[in-house]
Amino acid sequence: MSNMSILRRPSLSLAVIAALTCAIPGPAKSKDKERRPGFKFTSRSELVLIPTLVTDGSGTHIRGLKPEDFTVLENGVEQKISTFEEVSSDSHVWTRAESPNEFSNFVTRGPSPGRITIIVLDFLNTAFVDQESARRELLKYLAQSANQAEPIALYTLTRSGIHVIHDFTTDPRVLVAALRKVNGETLQMVDSVDTVGRMTGTASPDGLAGVPRDAVQSEADRLRTMGEDEELNIQSFQQRLAIVYTLQGLQQFSQALAGIPGRKSLIWASSGFPFSVSDTTMMIAPIGGAMQPSRPARGKGAGENIQIGGAARANVIDVLPEYERTWQMLDRAQIALYPLDVAGLQVVELAGASVSNPGRNYGRNMQLRHGDTLATFQTFAVMTGGRAYYNSNDLAQGFRDAVRDSAEYYILGYYLDRTKTKPGWQKLAVKVKHDHVEVRARSGFFVTQAALDSGGSQGDDLVLALHSPLDYTSLPVVARWGDIGPGTEPGKEHVSYQVHLAADLGLIDKDANNQLVLEFVALAKTPDGKPVDPPAHKRVEAHLTAEMVLATRKEGINLTGALDLPPGEYTVRFVVRDELSGRIGSVAAPLKVD
Repeated sequence: MSNMSILRRPSLSLAVIAALTCAIPGPAKSKDKERRPGFKFTSRSELVLIPTLVTDGSGTHIRGLKPEDFTVLENGVEQKISTFEEVSSDSHVWTRAESPNEFSNFVTRGPSPGRITIIVLDFLNTAFVDQESARRELLKYLAQSANQAEPIALYTLTRSGIHVIHDFTTDPRVLVAALRKVNGETLQMVDSVDTVGRMTGTASPDGLAGVPRDAVQSEADRLRTMGEDEELNIQSFQQRLAIVYTLQGLQQFSQALAGIPGRKSLIWASSGFPFSVSDTTMMIAPIGGAMQPSRPARGKGAGENIQIGGAARANVIDVLPEYERTWQMLDRAQIALYPLDVAGLQVVELAGASVSNPGRNYGRNMQLRHGDTLATFQTFAVMTGGRAYYNSNDLAQGFRDAVRDSAEYYILGYYLDRTKTKPGWQKLAVKVKHDHVEVRARSGFFVTQAALDSGGSQGDDLVLALHSPLDYTSLPVVARWGDIGPGTEPGKEHVSYQVHLAADLGLIDKDANNQLVLEFVALAKTPDGKPVDPPAHKRVEAHLTAEMVLATRKEGINLTGALDLPPGEYTVRFVVRDELSGRIGSVAAPLKVD
């Protein structure tokens, strides 16, 4: 793959930017920017949006409330509501603006607000028998109560990443047919409850009954300890992979939905997250094994400090930045999580047939593990404004509620001044000045250096975007194919392209002398997903003149280049990242080279 010719000389920054500017109109300015003409995107100011459900005792949305009816508290301090909107969405299908030679990450719909429901079958952390249960319950819901026009997307999360089963821009009537073709995975990253109990249950026989306890005892103890340590280390490694893959999956869904306005319901059908989350500090901890909670949470046995085999085997310190950024992305995308425990109603203290020697503490350990799983489900739901569903053999209700909750709601917004906000989890509370109402909104967000440092995650973000099957939507981009001619190498064709980045005031930092910093990456893959060459990667950095700012503001930016490819069919993923804000736009463009 050739380098993008327009970016070959980064030292000529101003000339590069002048060449990048083109006469293609960008989208209209957002309403928020029109209301606040002096507002600019900086690291010191950020609009906190809070989708809020207000219902009566029967669960019916209460209409016609005004900003003065609401009170928003951050860490107990009342905040000034700067933006307010009552949303009544409908179920019309979204569409993508594409032509035979033009591909975009835009999704559009009619004049009225729309809604989106995302369903994820988490095969990564779910036993095979429970995977089938999740599929069966979803089919039941779709057959009985799904609106034929409801925009529902279906994905699976496996050890190989996210797989698109049905996109929300596709005809909803074919969702049932697509779901019937879904196959689960016979293996999972995190061991099942029975397996973990077999590994970590205590007081199991050591096989030395009747043997003299002298030198043999010492050697046997040493060998047994080594074997247990190795087994637990393997489990810890697998658990860490499951944590990373799960967080990256949540990040990809957030990035794909970030540019679409409104509240989104994300149904997470799983046996549990591969980690524990404290409902007070929101810190992450390992989950599994012989757990020793520091305190119970809501009577479910969850705790802040979970130990495996008497020691903290699964070290999660190095995944904390991923975890914190995941929360930040979920919040910015206005995603409400609906965790569904696909195992249904179960008696966890009884060992399954596969557990030959559970040990006398098996029941207690499994109860603690199961309680911690459900507590983490509940924490994720409460913190994002969703609901958790567990201890039930009728999961279809969870699917129905997730769709209904995004039909009517309010969006409240206030500006966060980071100079006055301490790092850590910030608690949110929304109150309504009416009696006998139920209010549900996300109850917090992270402010940490890891979450604020957009440049620190640049490499990981680009790699994840390149290999994700989802288009990222924070930055609207359009890819167009150009002329095809003889390549510089025998047997290859020279394919030109243009990637247009829509006009966006947030790309330019006025306080830093009109600075613009973009990362641009392109990667071509064969139909079986194999990269043709290493990704082409260029950086654009410049300080724009006043004339360039006006032109960019009006016309947007073009990135042009070319690929040298042999005849065949390809999918080319284009990714653009704004280094000043961390926002990403990506789009996949199919290509046939004759």
